[in-house]
Amino acid sequence: MFAPQVASRPPSSRDSPQLRPQHSRSELEIGQTTGIPAPVFTPSLHRSLRKDHEDLHLRQRSTATFAPLAAETKEQEAPEERTPIFFRPRTSILDYTELMYQGSDRMRGLVTCFWTIVGAYLLSLLFSHYERSGEVMAGGLASVIFSRAADLILSDLALVASTAVVVPLVMLWVKVADPRRGRSAVVVQAAAEVSWLAFWYAWQGSRGWPWAQRCFFALHTVVNWMKVHSYLSTNRRLACTLRTVDELRADTSGDSKDAEALEAELCPYGTRFPSNVTLSNYAMFQLSPALVYELEYPRTAHIRWGYVAEKLAGTAGIFVVFYIVVAHLVIPHLERMPATGVGIATLHLMGPMATCWLLFFFITFDSIANGFAELTRFADRRFYDDWWNARGLDEFSRKWNRPVHMFLARHVYMPVREAWPHPLPASSALARVRRAVPPSVAAMAATFFFSSILHELTIVVACHRWNYAVFFFSQMMQIPLIICSEKLPWFRNQQALRNWAFWLAMVSFQPFLLCFYTYPAFAKSTSLSVVSSSAAAAAAAAANMVAVNATSI
Repeated sequence: MFAPQVASRPPSSRDSPQLRPQHSRSELEIGQTTGIPAPVFTPSLHRSLRKDHEDLHLRQRSTATFAPLAAETKEQEAPEERTPIFFRPRTSILDYTELMYQGSDRMRGLVTCFWTIVGAYLLSLLFSHYERSGEVMAGGLASVIFSRAADLILSDLALVASTAVVVPLVMLWVKVADPRRGRSAVVVQAAAEVSWLAFWYAWQGSRGWPWAQRCFFALHTVVNWMKVHSYLSTNRRLACTLRTVDELRADTSGDSKDAEALEAELCPYGTRFPSNVTLSNYAMFQLSPALVYELEYPRTAHIRWGYVAEKLAGTAGIFVVFYIVVAHLVIPHLERMPATGVGIATLHLMGPMATCWLLFFFITFDSIANGFAELTRFADRRFYDDWWNARGLDEFSRKWNRPVHMFLARHVYMPVREAWPHPLPASSALARVRRAVPPSVAAMAATFFFSSILHELTIVVACHRWNYAVFFFSQMMQIPLIICSEKLPWFRNQQALRNWAFWLAMVSFQPFLLCFYTYPAFAKSTSLSVVSSSAAAAAAAAANMVAVNATSI
């Protein structure tokens, strides 16, 4: 078993190895390179590690962080051990450029085969459309997607710029106000975040944008809120630690070991808090493809501009493919949905929606995330794991979108798990609930609840329609299903069957949600112009549903 060692000062990220060309991906994954930032084990994390022994079975299912370096070569044989979140140089599993450069033949051919089949299918689809209508590609949707583009760009730039207000707020905690006194710092942070979210949601609702623009802006608002929350929470905790260290050093009768242990939290890699509280440091975090704030991240030696150009071209190409699939395969079935019914439309959309979902994965995690990582020299490219092998929603959520998963792990799962066993009066109802429910189950339920609320809020804001919280309840229903699947020995041991059952549910339920949320727009259509407008909106809704799934835990 992995035995954590307290690291007083891990190597600086400036000394971390270059990803290319000194080391191959296999070397980086098994930890044979030197200079990789090691985790810092704080007292709270030590307590969390000890709590893992309470419920080994549930811990394996709800693990929230990375596996240790020595265990990554045995991912298939042994479950992950729960260790603190940290970053180190890694490449993406399906990054085609890295696969070609390293000469890996395990996944390279699969990626090549996938895009070859997609290209052949699209050529056949466009040729069939040309034979029927005399035009190569349907262009009505483009006018809706790109309408009011300048307004959207300016609003999005203002949204990102407004997040910089967190820097002076942290400076206030460091130099003026003591964040340890009462709950004033937590209240101020919560009020600032809620006010910021309310303002930009109201701004989005007042602009009169089409569905596509509302969808993009709503999702980007959520992403920026996650960055703001992680930045404020991490630096508020460090500000409390800094004041405690200063008091311990001023008290000559105190134990110096406590001050040294807390000092490791203030200077985990090389940069010591509060020297990181600068606009330049926050701007780099804002541009980095990470939602969990750290004082430093592992960096590559230089920017490969050819790689950036390749990812930019890949983004444009995948967007064109996405447009073709939505315009030619999704919209026609949605237009006929009032006559054929939701069930028939769902059956027709199972293939196209699964294709849109895969395309969204590639454009988000392979092109955009890797492109921004290269521009910021962000060396940890592990944006996803082998989600195609998932045997349930809990495992899929951990592997499909690691940046969001890491955010929920640090700021929802771990705080709830640590706070759950705190003593309460024995006669209180909450105390009885805490004794009956293991901390890992309570933390998992809280994480699912928070994620479900965030999903539903994003859909309501983007679509301007509330459909009885269907998405919220569909996610919360996963909790008893996950527990039941683990309690049934005959089903728990059927790995292939669980994988099949999961993917059948994913492929069928996503198009059903799309039809359910867009049916009112088509049912109210009374003219051809209204139908065309609703079709364009529904196409954007398809992108919205796929995008929202990317923010799952």
